[in-house]
Amino acid sequence: MRHTLRMMVHCVGAVLLCAGVLASPADKLENSCRAQALNLEKPAYMVVDAVVRGDRLLLPDYTSGLREVDLRTGKDLRSILPMGTQRGEVTGPQHLGCGSDRCVVFGDRYFWVFFDSKWRFLLEYPGMRSTASGQPLVFADRLVVYGVASQDAGLGGGTPYLFIQYDDGEILPLQEYPASMPMAETIKRIHFQGIITGGLAALPDGGWVFVDPRSYSVYVFDNRDRLTKAWRGTNPRFRAPNWAASPAVHDPSGREAYSRWQLSQSLVKRPVVLGDDLLAFVVGLPDGTLKQRHELDIYRLSGEPVAIGLPIPGVTAGRLVTADADNRRLVLVGQKTWEPSAPTTVWQVELPEMEGLSQP
Repeated sequence: MRHTLRMMVHCVGAVLLCAGVLASPADKLENSCRAQALNLEKPAYMVVDAVVRGDRLLLPDYTSGLREVDLRTGKDLRSILPMGTQRGEVTGPQHLGCGSDRCVVFGDRYFWVFFDSKWRFLLEYPGMRSTASGQPLVFADRLVVYGVASQDAGLGGGTPYLFIQYDDGEILPLQEYPASMPMAETIKRIHFQGIITGGLAALPDGGWVFVDPRSYSVYVFDNRDRLTKAWRGTNPRFRAPNWAASPAVHDPSGREAYSRWQLSQSLVKRPVVLGDDLLAFVVGLPDGTLKQRHELDIYRLSGEPVAIGLPIPGVTAGRLVTADADNRRLVLVGQKTWEPSAPTTVWQVELPEMEGLSQP
C-alpha cells in the first residue's frame, strides 16, 4: 500500500490545555456579534451540511436534491443535481463537501459523487468501505472524512471514525474506536460527532483542523496529514456529553428522546478559519426545552484564546450547523426545532473587529 502511516490522534504525548477563560480583548468584545436572520422560503427537510459561495447557499436536502439558495432573498435558485439512480445522479443527498476545484456529494445510494466547480460530473464510486457522518473535507487528491470505515480498511481492529480517503479508494485511518467497544455504542458516538457537532476545516497552507465535540479537543494537521498541534477549547460553559443518559434510537419517539438529550449537551460546531492564524468555533448551550443559544470562541492556531464566549444574540435553534465564514462574516444555518421540515433560518453573523480578522 502507498499510504502506510497511521497517526493515532489521542496518543499524542502532550496535549496543550489553554489557560484562562476570557482572553484580551474578549472583555471588550462582549455582545459585539450581530446576526441578521433570513428565513428560507422552503424549509429544509433536515439541515446537516451547507456550503457558502458568495451570495449562494448550497444545501443538500434529503427530499429535494442539492439546492442552491439566494442568501439575499431566501428563495431557491435551482436544484443543481438531478435526482436519480443513474451515473452522476443523486438520491437523498446527505452530505456535501467542497474544495477549491471540486465538490463531493454523499447520498443514500452510498455513492461518493464528484463534480467540478461548475457542477459537471467527474467521477463516482460506491461507498462500500466507508460512509460519512458529517461534512467531508475535499482536497485535490483525497478526502478527509469523519464517519465509518469498514474494519478491513484499517490497520487495527477497531472502527475508523477519522480517516483519509484517496481517490484510488485507499483508506488511511487516523483514529479508531477500539474493537472491544460494542458496535452500537461506537455508532452512537460517531453519530454524535457528525451531523451537527464537531467537524473539519481546511487551512490556507493546505493543512486542516478537526474538532472533537466530545471533549472540545482541537487537532491541527499539516498538508501531509501529520498532526502538528493539539489543544482544548476553554469556554467555561462547555461540559463533556453525559453518555450515560444518551437514549437508544429505534423510531420517531426515540429520535425525539435523542434530540432532547443532545440539545441538553454542549455542542461544539464545525471550525471555521479566519485569515491565516485564527479559528472560530460556535458553541451551542442548552436554553430551555429542545433548543440552544450560541456563543462564539476565537483562538489562534497555537491554541491561544483571542475571544471566548462571545454571545450571538438571536441565534437560537433546535438544529444548527456552521456553513462558512470569511474575514468578517460567519454563516449559520438552523431549524426552529429538531423535527424534519421545521422552519429554516440562515443567520449572517457580523464578526467583531480585532487584530488578525482584517487579513486578506
